[in-house]
Amino acid sequence: MQKEKFWLLVSLKLSGEATQEELDELNDLLRQYPEMNLQLDILDKIWKEKHPGSSVNTNDAYNKHLQRLSNHLSRPALEYELETDKREEDNGPGIKTTGWNFRKRLYIWSGAAAASFIFFFILYHKGTPVGKINHPIAQNTVSTKPGSKSKLQLPDGTQVWLNSDSKITYDENFLGASREVQLTGEAYFDVAKDKEHPFIIHTQTIDLKVLGTAFNVRSYANEKNTETSLIHGSIEITLKNNPDKKIILKPDEKLIIRNNSFSLQQPRQDAKASGKDQPIMILDKIHFREKDSSATEVLWVKNRLAFDKESLESIASKIERWFDVKIVIMDDKLKEAEYSAAFTDEGLHEVMEALRMTGNFRYTINKREIIIKP
Repeated sequence: MQKEKFWLLVSLKLSGEATQEELDELNDLLRQYPEMNLQLDILDKIWKEKHPGSSVNTNDAYNKHLQRLSNHLSRPALEYELETDKREEDNGPGIKTTGWNFRKRLYIWSGAAAASFIFFFILYHKGTPVGKINHPIAQNTVSTKPGSKSKLQLPDGTQVWLNSDSKITYDENFLGASREVQLTGEAYFDVAKDKEHPFIIHTQTIDLKVLGTAFNVRSYANEKNTETSLIHGSIEITLKNNPDKKIILKPDEKLIIRNNSFSLQQPRQDAKASGKDQPIMILDKIHFREKDSSATEVLWVKNRLAFDKESLESIASKIERWFDVKIVIMDDKLKEAEYSAAFTDEGLHEVMEALRMTGNFRYTINKREIIIKP
């Protein structure tokens, strides 16, 4: 984008001289470069503060200024005198007030566009602390493909382990009142402590607010549940569809939210037993393995595929991302069957064979597709 063109259009808009065609052109640029909207808002605010009431005299003077610039582009320097306003007011005996009557000198760098850019650059800084100027913030996005994982460190020192088929987006630097990231998929966070700047994670279903802690978040768009497992510290969870409700997790607790729920309700006590209704929110305990006291929910960080009393449908989703395959379960009853297992270096065939021996189903593998049948 040509910055000089942008600043000229902005100057015409603020001074009230812009034609409809020029306003449309400015709007097109703002749609192409949305990060410039913030700078336009700042300039608009500063312009109004320095010209309260949008004084006609001020606008007339500025219009004349632009007109003189456009008529003298070939001159290396321009000296001009604004005309005396013909309208005079009599404020009393012997006292008369005239309009604009002063002389200015302006050096042209690259025509009217550059001159208007200089004008707004002065407005940016005069009377406005440099440290308070908001500049467009660059964002970083890290994503992983199915079958791959990644580890990264955020600008504040927070460590993030990103599971397969996941994406995290964050500002290039955390300079605001809070440290915020967007997450799609699964990630384990070890958040750097900073009481003055809360760490906030946004997912499709929930927002999580922490100060310094370690926890796991699983929020895939095509899965039924969003799951948060707290290892240590504390987390405040807000449902996006019910922001007035806050859920505080304690260490070793896990919260499961059904992604298709639209409000937070207390689950009925007999819901699970009756099988008629499923609660939209489940507060549970993290599952620890007896052998090494490791939390099953975060074993993937150690490159171990694990599940504890999970349905075959849920396990299939993990296997799909772990090995980058497609699994089709042909029977609904098989989808609800629960399994517990942990694998370290086993391949796809070993994992499927272990599940088959534990359960009661058959499977076939055709390239990257697995069909499971009774």
